[in-house]
Amino acid sequence: MKTIKLTTLILALLTACTTTPQTEKTKTSQKLERSDCFFGVHFDLHASEDIDDAGRTLTAEMIDTFLLKVKPDFIQIDCKGHPGISSYPTKVGFHVKGFEKDPLKLFREVTAKNNVALFMHFSGVWDNKVVKEHPDWDVIRADGKPSTQKVSFFSPYLDTYMIPQLKELSDYGVDGAWIDGECWAVEPDYGKASLKGFREATGITEIPKTSDHKYYPEFIDYTRGLFRKHLTKYIDAIHQYNPNFQITSNWAYSSIMPEKVNINVDYLSGDVTPLNGVYRSAFEARCLAPQGKPWDLMAWGFSWDGGKMPMSVKSAVQLEQEAAQIMAMGGGVQFYFQQNRDLSIKPWLAGMLSEIGSFCRERQPFCHKAKAIPQVALLFPTASHQKNGTRPYSNSTYRLEGSLYMILDGQFPVEILMEHHLTGNMERYPLIVIPECNYLDPGFMEELRKYVNNGGNILVIGSETAELFKAELGILSLEMQEAKPEFIAAAGRIGGIRSPYAKVTLDQDAEVISTYFKGSDFIQKGDIIASSAKKAGKGKITAIYFNAGSAYAEYKSHVLRDYISQHIESVYPEPLVKVSGSNLVHISVNTLNDRTYINLINAAGDHNTKSVIGYDEIPVLRDLKVEINTLSQPTKIILQPEGRELAVDYKNGISKIVVPELPIHSVLEIIP
Repeated sequence: MKTIKLTTLILALLTACTTTPQTEKTKTSQKLERSDCFFGVHFDLHASEDIDDAGRTLTAEMIDTFLLKVKPDFIQIDCKGHPGISSYPTKVGFHVKGFEKDPLKLFREVTAKNNVALFMHFSGVWDNKVVKEHPDWDVIRADGKPSTQKVSFFSPYLDTYMIPQLKELSDYGVDGAWIDGECWAVEPDYGKASLKGFREATGITEIPKTSDHKYYPEFIDYTRGLFRKHLTKYIDAIHQYNPNFQITSNWAYSSIMPEKVNINVDYLSGDVTPLNGVYRSAFEARCLAPQGKPWDLMAWGFSWDGGKMPMSVKSAVQLEQEAAQIMAMGGGVQFYFQQNRDLSIKPWLAGMLSEIGSFCRERQPFCHKAKAIPQVALLFPTASHQKNGTRPYSNSTYRLEGSLYMILDGQFPVEILMEHHLTGNMERYPLIVIPECNYLDPGFMEELRKYVNNGGNILVIGSETAELFKAELGILSLEMQEAKPEFIAAAGRIGGIRSPYAKVTLDQDAEVISTYFKGSDFIQKGDIIASSAKKAGKGKITAIYFNAGSAYAEYKSHVLRDYISQHIESVYPEPLVKVSGSNLVHISVNTLNDRTYINLINAAGDHNTKSVIGYDEIPVLRDLKVEINTLSQPTKIILQPEGRELAVDYKNGISKIVVPELPIHSVLEIIP
């Protein structure tokens, strides 16, 4: 493979991109399709059956005032949560005890007047009430006991309740639905009908009931297939009934369901877990962005861990920082707050959401629907993730997240790409990072070999991952070692890690990059290899023999951050953007409207600390020096949304500028 210059790659991408920026939403503007929506608000309640005054204090004036002040493109409101109780007078399912007015009818009337799209929060697979009323519809767990929560795919639930109720919502005139409690809630079903289906589908008669059983992966994969059929059935049914009804399944085709989109969802979406939302938003945004569908992510408006932690409303600053990570990858944003028990809106929210909305709208023309310029590709190893999953759709992605966070904190623009994204596209990326995994499809492995032989660069992270590349790395012997404290060094500093590692011996063509130290002193250098590299054809493959991603996810360290950065720089010395002056800047580089946009995100703050449930101040980063590998001397570089033209020092293809201050999120607009 001939080495692709970033400048050539950028030019090609800019030529292909023709997206038009959005303008600010006003009351008189046209109601948007979800594919064009950028800023929304999500309300839900997960209503309980004992509510007897639904709609009591909800008024048209309350909704109208909220919409006029906040100016969302859409709102999502409560309809049916996990308890299975609807908060409007459904004729299909089960609803709350009593109504003083029809909340859904009122919301539809006022949103229609304001040209605001209305979507419903509707729990799908998870429905406590249905399985209580129809216990034979319940999923049966491995111990023979009913789940009391999840509906079996072999029940008539879709035909009897869910599809008819979605049609009823369509008849109300709502624009669509956000189906919650779906892939992430799916459980293996050990009911008679499910087990019969498994035997018929696989020919396996021995039923696996524990994750260590030899046929457990087959049973989990079978369950995934059942979910896909479930999803296809109700999506197709509602589209047939009303082609304009826009619908998605929460977390479909995301980090939890890392698959190629092959079911006709109208958009992708998910609610980012409320803790450490800044980093989690950066992760989830990168999982959705390449999937080829319109997408948005929901930031929880409050902190909560489901345990003893009190629910505490986040500040506008906190939520803006989370939104910045989403917008920087081209996505839409929505913010989640709960409705009152009578379905009314908390009036005080309008002021804060108006402030957040203004922050987002200012950045919309430079962010929404932007596409990443290929630089560092971090593989989402779907095959390994699903092969080792103990649930059909698992959110156990901490290894991958740790690798992403190391790369982001090292200030490299990085995308997360699944196997189906990289297949046939590897040559677009100067560097591919393979995170911790223990399996890669043989065909994918062969393409990786061709990529590196043709001039590509691969960085392998992890002990088991390295074993997959023994031949390419020149490994003569490899012994897995249990986790124990080790010391590594980077940038003149030394620090500890605790991780399993592979003890290797290498052939003479391999280059040892680093070894472990025996203690926290540079004179205590050991001889156990921590990382190595080897040329392969025209390219190079580098390996780190310990689980650096897991280590960083558990114990964040500046030494480990710099250690990874040095390994990346050794094979990718000329990234499109370099930032100095702070280690707290996250970068993404996009193309939109024939221009390049460099997102700078201030990642400072207490979002990493579980004991901090809210913060309202982020230290401003000042005098950041930015070097940009431009095609030629740009006409202008403008700091957006501030609209401030920056002085450019251009020499030999490098444009140098100084960003005077970075409060939360700014975008460098490169005008050629």
